[in-house]
Amino acid sequence: MRKVKRVIYLLLILGIPLLISGCWDRKELEGRAIITLIAIDKGKNNEIKFSVQIARTSDSPASSSEGSSGGERDSVIMSSTGDTVFDAIRNLVLKSGRKLYYPHNTAIILGNGIATEGILPVLDLFNRDAEMRPLTWVLVTPGEAADILEAQATLESLSAKQLDMMLMDFGASSKTVATNLLDTMKQLAYDSPGVVLSNIEPDLSNPKKTLLLNGAAVFRRDKLIGRLDLLETRGYLWTQDKVKSGIITFPCPGEENKKVSMEIKKAKGKIEPDITDGKLKFTITVNVVSRLAEQACLTDLGNPEELMELKKSQDEVIEKEIRNIVDKAQDKYGTDILGFGTELSRKFPQEWQKMKDNWTEEFPKAEVNIVVNSKISDIGLVKKPF
Repeated sequence: MRKVKRVIYLLLILGIPLLISGCWDRKELEGRAIITLIAIDKGKNNEIKFSVQIARTSDSPASSSEGSSGGERDSVIMSSTGDTVFDAIRNLVLKSGRKLYYPHNTAIILGNGIATEGILPVLDLFNRDAEMRPLTWVLVTPGEAADILEAQATLESLSAKQLDMMLMDFGASSKTVATNLLDTMKQLAYDSPGVVLSNIEPDLSNPKKTLLLNGAAVFRRDKLIGRLDLLETRGYLWTQDKVKSGIITFPCPGEENKKVSMEIKKAKGKIEPDITDGKLKFTITVNVVSRLAEQACLTDLGNPEELMELKKSQDEVIEKEIRNIVDKAQDKYGTDILGFGTELSRKFPQEWQKMKDNWTEEFPKAEVNIVVNSKISDIGLVKKPF
């Protein structure tokens, strides 16, 4: 009986490899075009212009064919047009001879024409396609998105790799945003009044026209309506609890012509709605811990009185950054990019149901108070200026 069982076990063990076909659905990378960046622009005759940066592999041709150019040593740029994004993608195969492979794509860059007209239709395909990673970055440029693909990398072999690292480390300055495809589509799907995406441009001060993250782009629903500069973008990030680090500069107490640099070590921001006597009010509270990183003046900032002045100046700078973005959202754009409506719906769901249909009119009229509480943790190793 034991021998029979052993034989059965042995047959089962030997039969397992026959039942497991581990790579039955594998797709060979050879013969595929590995996409690292995507750019979408408005073409002629209302067409879509679809451009890609393709990583050059060992089996890639030495030079690209019609409609392409060797934009970088390790990549090829190719473009095509079509009535829709999907149509343009398939038309690109007529030039490349290879099927596009998306899983290594870093970002989708949208040109100004597409962004102004509406980004939801052109992002729909990537939201449905299982090959596109949901964590792919989405950015906007003031010009043609295809021009961004031509920008040269400085420290990396591919500009796509460098762009990915720049966005991953956006918190070092907190002067741009980093929004992926998943977050973008969530905001659009939930009928958000506005979306904020990173603004990217060629660095014209560099002869090689390298990449430059320059503030943010503001959308009403899915249509571009304006842009935020670096400090306005940080003001936005203060309200969203997304400031990680960065440098705050302002005049040194007692020496207006010289500057002080404060390094943000920790920050926490929140928005609290309130309704009193039918009046809508929001309070933005930001708590900040910073350190004195640099001073160009001879004032002894280690002195308790001077340190208090330093804290006061820092509070004023942060409050001004937040007030600027609040005023711009309420007065210039009339769009709730700050998420006031979301916070209101959470705390006062019944009241929100009454005013959500008229939120475009109610949002600009809301009173907004700003409270900044900052703390200077240390002044570094040097206690007195030289």
